[in-house]
Amino acid sequence: MTTEVAPFGVDPSRNVRATVSQASVERAFAILLAVFAIGFGAVNVTTVLNQQRFLDVTGGVVLPVALAAAFMLVGVSVFVPRLVQPAQIVTALLFLVVLVVWPFTVERPLVGQQPWPWFICNVGTVAAAMGFATWRAVVYTAVVPVVYAVIRLTPAGGDAGVLRAVVDGVFIGILGGAALALIVMLRRAAAAVDSAQATAVRRYSHAIREHATEVERIQVDAIVHDSVLTTLLSAARADTPDGRMLSARMARNAIDHLAAAGDTPEDVPPVRLAELRARIAQAVDELAVPVTVRLGAISSRTVPAAVADALASAALQAAVNSVQHAGPTASRWVTVDHTAGVVRIEVGDDGVGFDQAAIPAERLGVRRSILERVASAGGAARIDSAPGSGTRVVLTWPAPGAGEQ
Repeated sequence: MTTEVAPFGVDPSRNVRATVSQASVERAFAILLAVFAIGFGAVNVTTVLNQQRFLDVTGGVVLPVALAAAFMLVGVSVFVPRLVQPAQIVTALLFLVVLVVWPFTVERPLVGQQPWPWFICNVGTVAAAMGFATWRAVVYTAVVPVVYAVIRLTPAGGDAGVLRAVVDGVFIGILGGAALALIVMLRRAAAAVDSAQATAVRRYSHAIREHATEVERIQVDAIVHDSVLTTLLSAARADTPDGRMLSARMARNAIDHLAAAGDTPEDVPPVRLAELRARIAQAVDELAVPVTVRLGAISSRTVPAAVADALASAALQAAVNSVQHAGPTASRWVTVDHTAGVVRIEVGDDGVGFDQAAIPAERLGVRRSILERVASAGGAARIDSAPGSGTRVVLTWPAPGAGEQ
């Protein structure tokens, strides 16, 4: 027994996961920043220790320890998602503070040396690109290279000269700008993917609601036509005791059908094929003309109650149509069998036949009560008929290609 497939495929909100989503991109950003921050911080430890003799306590101890704590917070945020953005913002702001106060922490000129913040400049710009809004990140990425270039022009920054200071500032700006552009593009692409997936889920839900409404409408139409209208027509034509008795039986069946329409599938147990054939035989036996029930090969398998109701009702409607339109001399038969996992019901006659294309659109008997009723239960219905060649209505469940239910 295979799992029943939803009418519109697998629910994307449960089983479809986008390859790139905003959440996955943000997680990747958090991990990469943590790796870069801790890695560059560890590599820069030796430089910080070597420059201790040029710095006061603030530049040599307080600022490095504060940045190290910020880097560790970035690492911890990988495991605590609510800390990701605060850690990124703290790191970016703290690095900018280090640059701004750097000249005031240097006690002896750094001749021929790069200030140790140089080696982690891009950790600050990347943290700003990830933690700030885009326009704030752009401002940050523009300010940091300028501040560092100014520092490099002073003895506290190594007195590197204009050309060297400009080159260092441009280098920081290029790397920071490239990282910012990449981050913004990836975030927008991920947001577009999330939006497309949300739209697909909304459309799927809307289609499911429409499908459920259509199935219910088909069921109500079929019940009204099969049970109510047919009973009323029969009662209107009943001018003999037998006719009135048949109308009374049809009225009882109509009441039973309307009562059963309120049952949920869980309320009714599955129906064996032998019971289904007996139900069809009993129903056609009450018609005004004889209908032969042929014995086909059936097994002990069962079908859902809703499927049994749909097949039995569609078969009865096909037999009623034959009684009404095939002609008084026609022979009629019904066959129920089960072969290769498919339930097959054939209702046929050798009467006058008809042209399906000529059926008016307002006639519900064939379209609602047979074709759409069986299709809504997961089966298929086929009508073979032509003027003068009789009619064969073939009902199969499950529908070809649907697999065993």
